[in-house]
Amino acid sequence: MKLVHIFKDYYLGISFMGIIAFVIQEIPYLIMPIINPKSNPIMNMQNEIQWLDRIQGVFGVLSMVLLILIVKKEESFFHIGTGKEKIFFFLTVGMILINFIGWTLYYLGCQYSLLIVVSQFAVVPLYYLFFGLWKSNYLLVGSASIFFVIHTVNGCLNFLVKK
Repeated sequence: MKLVHIFKDYYLGISFMGIIAFVIQEIPYLIMPIINPKSNPIMNMQNEIQWLDRIQGVFGVLSMVLLILIVKKEESFFHIGTGKEKIFFFLTVGMILINFIGWTLYYLGCQYSLLIVVSQFAVVPLYYLFFGLWKSNYLLVGSASIFFVIHTVNGCLNFLVKK
């Protein structure tokens, strides 16, 4: 649904695929209270570098907002596409599968630092980035790229360097 033209082929609106993509990525957090893991280092993480945590939050929220509120002129509800679009669609699916496998292992007690950094910190921004490339939402690609670097560095500092 397109509401306001921003520039070129971009509109401020509501991307229903963006909403679905966001909800899919949030599933592990939605079921966390049901599973109630005995050990939960991600939720108990204490960020030592506050400015990095704030910047990560800004780009994380910006990525989510751009995922949901930016619509391209010719965007259809669901079309895998051809060529590069198809590759980016399958990379998007691959990232969320890696994330879900990581969360499954996490909930089973396999909470290894490198696994957490890769499957919970690195792949989520990559999921947004590849979704943006699939849907030609280059504003999302830009914010997700920065979010990827900051989120992954933050994960490394909290789970690999601290150990």
